[in-house]
Amino acid sequence: MLRKTIYHYKKKFSNMEKVELNGWDPLEPTCGFDPPSDYTQIKKIVINGLNPKDYTCLKKLRDIVDCYIQISVEKRHIVELWLGSEIDDPIFSIPQAVWEFEKLKLLGLDRNEISDVSDSIKNLKSLEILSLMDNRLTTFPESIPEVTSLKKLDLSGNEITSIPSSIGKLKKLDHLSLSHNHIKILPESIGELKSLKIFYLLYNEIEILPEGFGSLESLTKTDIKNNRLKSLPKSIGNLKNLRYFSLVNNRLERLPNEISGLESLKTFKLGGNKISELPSSIIELKSLEFIQLYRNPIKSIPEGLKKDSIRILID
Repeated sequence: MLRKTIYHYKKKFSNMEKVELNGWDPLEPTCGFDPPSDYTQIKKIVINGLNPKDYTCLKKLRDIVDCYIQISVEKRHIVELWLGSEIDDPIFSIPQAVWEFEKLKLLGLDRNEISDVSDSIKNLKSLEILSLMDNRLTTFPESIPEVTSLKKLDLSGNEITSIPSSIGKLKKLDHLSLSHNHIKILPESIGELKSLKIFYLLYNEIEILPEGFGSLESLTKTDIKNNRLKSLPKSIGNLKNLRYFSLVNNRLERLPNEISGLESLKTFKLGGNKISELPSSIIELKSLEFIQLYRNPIKSIPEGLKKDSIRILID
């Protein structure tokens, strides 16, 4: 129908220089419509609102990979790209064509077999969200800290063992997930993430938190359950905005007195540790609403915690 319609109006639009096929699926062919032969005067084609460069890159990407591709377009630029997140069609490396989408804000590469990230990622100057959940990364890609525009980073479900000190470059990062890896230690530079609000570290092998952890001044939620922590740094009390703190299933034997500095803390989960006594300063947690203490050899609960406004879970 498209070809017949265009042919019917060929004489009427003999001076036409631009064709717009808005609403067209950019991954589908144009039903045999071939502007160079049908209309030699046409200089520009806009398909689905994409600018020519992004459309060319998308076609190149489609030719390279045989997997699921999903995009989102904003002001004629591809700003979101999800690639290969179907179980039956994983990708093993990130195609070079991906780094050519200059206005990309979100890149989703979850549930693939990716083991490395090219230095070319630094070309994505507008990238704000990067998700590489459930891949085959064994090290934290050194290229990622160069993308200083990042606000959210998800590397959970990989095989990462350590974090480079260069992570401190990600000054705009407000959400970081490193859960379900094999991380044993965090660098002091982690404290340079002054914008970080949410930090997931559950299911790793962390034995100690650096003093720099207490410099995460914007942190509101952190989950560090199922690790190997034996103690907390004194700087932990500097987390004035922390509201949710989970340390379930670690190896903690005591809490520092500085814990009283968590003035915004509402939920405190300590189940499954080796704590036998709570510090007297814990009663100074003025915002506390819930504290979980089950599976600890605690002998007594401070009287100051025994009030209607605080729910205590022991068994």
